[in-house]
Amino acid sequence: MNSKCKTFLLRLVITALVGIFALLCIFPFIWMVSASFKNEIDVMEFPIRIIPKVVNWNNYPTVWFKSDFPLYYKNSLIVTSVTLIGTMILSTTAAYGFARLKFRGKNIIFAVYLATLMVPVQVVLLPKYIYFGQLHLNNTFYALILPGIFSAFNTFLMRQYFEGIPYELTEAAQLDGANHFRTFFQVILPLTKSGLVTLLLFSFSWTWNDYINPLIYCNKESLLTLTVGLQRFQQAQSTHYALIMAGCTLALAPLIILFLFTQKYFIESFASSGVKG
Repeated sequence: MNSKCKTFLLRLVITALVGIFALLCIFPFIWMVSASFKNEIDVMEFPIRIIPKVVNWNNYPTVWFKSDFPLYYKNSLIVTSVTLIGTMILSTTAAYGFARLKFRGKNIIFAVYLATLMVPVQVVLLPKYIYFGQLHLNNTFYALILPGIFSAFNTFLMRQYFEGIPYELTEAAQLDGANHFRTFFQVILPLTKSGLVTLLLFSFSWTWNDYINPLIYCNKESLLTLTVGLQRFQQAQSTHYALIMAGCTLALAPLIILFLFTQKYFIESFASSGVKG
C-alpha cells in the first residue's frame, strides 16, 4: 500500500470518527426540536422517531401565549443587550490600553486583573449579594448587568487579538498624526473583526444562559430572565415534555440565529489563530 492510499484511508477514518462524534453531539438537539412538534403520548415512544407521526403545531403558541415566556424573553433581551454593549466598549478599550499604551506597573495591574479569573464564582456569590443589598441593587437588572460588563476574560481575549497586530501599523498611524482614539477606531478595530465577533458570541452566550446570578440576585417575578423562567415553566408543566421541549427550543433560538449570521468570522478567528500568546 503506497503512501497516498494510507493518507486517504487515514483521512477517511478521521472524517468518519469526527462525523460520528458530531452526530452524537447534535442528536440531543435534534430530538429536542422533534419532540417539540409531537403530541405528549409520542414524546416517550421507543424506538425514537425523529419525524413525528402527527405534527402538533400548537405547542409553540401554547408556550408563548399561555405562559410568561414573552416577559422572560423581554427581560433576557434587556439584560443581554445592555451587557453586550457595555462589555464591548469597556473590554476593547481596556484591552487596547494593556496592549498598546505604556505606563508604569502595566504588567502588574494586568496580572492582578487576570488573577480574578482564578476565583471561583461560588466564592463571591454571598459577598456580592450583601454588597448589592447595601447598594439596593438586588432585584434590579443592575445586579446582572454591572458584573457582566466588567469581564477580565473579555479584556484578556481582546488584548491577545490586539497584540497580534504589528506595531508598525499603529506607529505609522501615529506618524500621520493620529491620536490613540483615532488609531483605536480606524486601525485596530477594523483589523480585529473576528475577535469582536468571538467576543460577541462568548458574551451573548454567557449572559443569555446565565442561571445562577438571576436566581440569586434578581428573583422578582416581573424581572425573571429566560433561564430562571424556563425552570419555573418546567416545574409548572411537570410531565408535559412536548411543551417543555418547545420552551427549550425557543430559548436556544437566538443563540443559533446569532451563530448562523456570525459563523464566518468565528471560524476565521480560529483558522487564523487569532488568539495568540
